[in-house]
Amino acid sequence: MNNIFSEMERVVDALTSPLGDYAPRCRHLMVDYKDKAGRDLHQEILTLHHPAGTDEALVESIKVEAAQKGCRLTALAECVEDGVWKALYLSPGYLEEYAEEMGLTMPKDIPAALEAAGLHPVNLEELKHGG
Repeated sequence: MNNIFSEMERVVDALTSPLGDYAPRCRHLMVDYKDKAGRDLHQEILTLHHPAGTDEALVESIKVEAAQKGCRLTALAECVEDGVWKALYLSPGYLEEYAEEMGLTMPKDIPAALEAAGLHPVNLEELKHGG
């Protein structure tokens, strides 16, 4: 990836590399959320995360930060390498709303569709079985 975020990642790596195994992980994220008025908002961010931190902890911290701004996290993805994105979180109803907005038909078996697509967000069980 050749953009401002890859440059920023290199700078962060250079600044934190003396910490070795204790250096925070630099994570390149795409955040999708809704504001109080229900408008869809998107933000591409870099965040530093404890090297032993879990995806679940990262998702929870982003949820809390969004809530503090009066928003609700609807989806979170991470650029893992060479422009490949990994879904970390999908709020219940996110896929259905997206499909409706795009004029797409949702599969009847959403859990099977998630598995077939290789999606394993931290809340996969919630998406499969509800709440």
